[in-house]
Parts: sequence; C-alpha cells; structure tokens
Amino acid sequence: MSASGNATPGSTPHRGSRLFSFPVVLALVLIFVLVWAGRSQGISDPDIWWHLRNAAELLHTGHFPHADAWTFTVAGKPWINFEWLSELWYYAAWKWLGERGLYLAMMLLSAASLLGVFRLAWLRSRDWLAALFVSLIAIHFFIVSLAPRTLLFGWLFLVIELDILWSIERGRDRTSWLPLLFLLWINVHGSWFIGFVLMVLFFACGWLQGEWGGLSVRRWTPQQKRRFLLVTAASCAVLFINPYGWRLVAYPVAAVFRNRLGTQYIAEWASLNLHTAFGKQVLAVFLGLAVLQLLRPRRWPLHDLVFALIALYGAFTYVRFVFLAGILILPVLAMDLKLPAPPPSGAKAKDLRWAAAIAIAALLALIGTQMPGAPELQAGVAEDFPVPALPYLRTLTGRGNLFNQYEWGGWLEWQAPELKTFIDPRMDVFAESGVLNDYARAIHADDTFAILDRYRIRYALLAKGSEMAYLLAHNAGWKIAWQGRQAVVFERAQ
Repeated sequence: MSASGNATPGSTPHRGSRLFSFPVVLALVLIFVLVWAGRSQGISDPDIWWHLRNAAELLHTGHFPHADAWTFTVAGKPWINFEWLSELWYYAAWKWLGERGLYLAMMLLSAASLLGVFRLAWLRSRDWLAALFVSLIAIHFFIVSLAPRTLLFGWLFLVIELDILWSIERGRDRTSWLPLLFLLWINVHGSWFIGFVLMVLFFACGWLQGEWGGLSVRRWTPQQKRRFLLVTAASCAVLFINPYGWRLVAYPVAAVFRNRLGTQYIAEWASLNLHTAFGKQVLAVFLGLAVLQLLRPRRWPLHDLVFALIALYGAFTYVRFVFLAGILILPVLAMDLKLPAPPPSGAKAKDLRWAAAIAIAALLALIGTQMPGAPELQAGVAEDFPVPALPYLRTLTGRGNLFNQYEWGGWLEWQAPELKTFIDPRMDVFAESGVLNDYARAIHADDTFAILDRYRIRYALLAKGSEMAYLLAHNAGWKIAWQGRQAVVFERAQ
C-alpha cells in the first residue's frame, strides 16, 4: 500500500510534539463520541453477572469448572469456561470500583478497539480526516456490542491482528507476534477462530500471482512462505495452551452446530433487519463503498476482497457481526474517501501545538462530564433487572424449584448464589440439553403447564406483561406471591 497521501498538520510530528498534535485531537473526538453514545448503554448486559461469578469462584477455589453447578436443570452436565481470562479483567474492575469499574473496563476495551480502527484507516488511506469519518461510522456499528462483554476482547485482538497482517504491505513483517496473540486470544474469547481463519486466508492469497481487472495479488517470496507456514503452525500449537486442552480449541466449531436453537432465540444472533433504521444505515455504508468503486476505481488486493466478502456475509447473517464488518471494511473505505492534499499551511508548528493542547484539554474535560456515576449505573441495572424482588427471592432458597427469565438468570446467580436457577445466558449447555427449547416454549405459552410440571416448578419469576405471566395470572393453579413494577413471582396455589 502506498504511503503517499494527505499531508495534514500533525501527520508527521516531531517526537516532542506528538502529544499535542492533530491526530491526538481527532482520537479524543472519537473517544468523546464513544463515551457519549455508550452512556445510554450502561452496564446492563445479561452475561456480565455470570462472568463475575465465574471469576469469583475461580479465584476462590483455584479450579476451572468442568460441569454446571449453578442450576437444577443441567446440574452436572459438562460445561467449560471458555472466556475465563477476560472474566478476570471485569472482576478486577468490579472489585476496584464496583459498577463504575465495569463501565470503565468496558470503555477502555471499546476505546482501544475504536482507536485501532482509526489507526488502520489512516495506515490504509494516509488521510486523517478520512480515518476520522469511517471511525465515526465504526462507533455506530459498535453500538451492537457496546456492553461489558468478553466479546470486546475479541474485537480488540482482531484489530491488532489486522495491524500485524497489513504491516507486511508496508514492508514491516511483525507476524512473529501472532502466536502470542492467539495464545491470549483463545483464553479470552471464542472469536479467536475468526481471527485464525482470516490469518490463514491472508497467507493463502500470497500463494497466487496475477491481475484480474481491478483485482491483483502478489506472490510471497520463498522466504516469506516458509516464515508464514511456521507462524501458522506456531499459532495453531499455542491454541492448546489453555485449561481445557483440545476441548477449548474445538469449542467454537462445536458451538456452531450445537446452538442452532440459541441463534434463533437470541436477538443478537438474528439476521440484519433491513426494515429498521439501523439495518438501512449499515446497508447504505456498504452500498456507498460499492458506488465509490465506480466513481474512484482502484485496484483491490485479493485479501481485501476476501475479507470484505466474509464481513458482508457475517453482518447480514448475524447482527452480532456488524462491528466485525466495520473492522474489516471501514479502513478500506477510508482509502476511497481520502481527499487531495491541501496546500501548505503558513501556521507555525508552535501555534498549532498550542491550539492542539487547548483542544485536548477541552475534550478531556468533556469526556469527564460524560462518565456516569455509580447511582446512574445502578439505576440502569435496576431498570433491566428485578432488584426490588431480590430480598423475597432469597427467602425461596430450598423451598422449591424456581423458573426464571432467561435474561435474569446470570444476575440471580451473582446476586443470590444460594438459589438454583432454571436457566441463564450460558446458551450452549442449555441448548444442547434441550432446556432452552423447553424454556422458549414455556415463556411463549406453548405447553407451559406441562413443562412446569416436568421440571417440578413451584415458583416462577417473570417479566410483567409477558405471555407466560398472563397465562399464570389467569390460572387457578397459580397465585401471585410477590410483584413489583417490572417483575412478578408466581407460586403454585396447592
């Protein structure tokens, strides 16, 4: 990739002036927009709570789980903690600052990924403004994943991987870092599999040579081929350095075939809905890239096309992968958006540094004002989880089986570990055992009473207004034992 392009102020600063430069100002603008957008998201993610309990028990016992011990429905069923290392990050943040710690941990990972996209976009385009523009789009794509989730590690590691791979085109081979990256990646999130496939495809493209219209590929040298084969073999070998050995390596592939019901039930695994405003906006970005190829045609490296096709398939098939498409495609889009170089500026470098310093101070202050406090974060949790019901729920320990909302299971396991839940967001173990199917039928009033009888349910914690809550409220065999603004607890009448 050519290193020529825009020569905007601050693009090649001296060492002493890099802190007060135009790119730093733009980076802080991105962080401000990210924090502003993330404030409404809060920390109310259904998964974070069972992740916290995992981390707490790992640190307390020193043992990695191999079977479920939290529910009465799949107790003893094989289950491995495939994201243990990233859970420790969030647990440390929780122990340090509670809810604010979770928020800060989330934002640090998110900001690192966003700035990584910003860097990739600049490296491909050599235009800071084009990089800023596509990074602002990336924030919009990122909203899908913006929560205290282990997935954020996956996106950050993917950005790092692309930086390493694309550095080859800049004449800097850093691929020796890839085995270390995968050693960490497999222990933090299952998205390592996506990264490994992309690495193999990137290297495989270099076994070809040729030009086909607007598509080109250059064959690796024999020395590069040997090096990349060695890197691939080493990256594969280190995947087995984990607490579960081959089972953790096989987990992403097995999960694809096991969790078909879960992918239908969970919203983020749904296909991109082009009838929504978000779906239309994502489509508009991709169509814009296609139009730019007609207006400003250029030659595409083969690996860019391969990555773009994978990204498009992922984004349209699963909403969860919209940000994956952002990481793979937006830096390429920046290449087509770069502007002609502006005329040389007459401003003195010292004056520009002072202006940048003032802008940086103002942006840091604005970022600080957007950081939510603990009361605001706690209120957000109370909005999404049945916090007022907790004292009553704790009294149910040992009194009978509890049916609970899927989204609330992990929160219950964190807040009231003495209770045994029916289900939680660990989709894999419940899908494989059939519990998720039974839950989906019961919650949607399909053979509900037979399912409650089969699992010997005495209590049911449900969202007010749900189909199942309406059904139980109008059945003589059940009575309301507790109710609040958002939740209701039913008890068998007999």
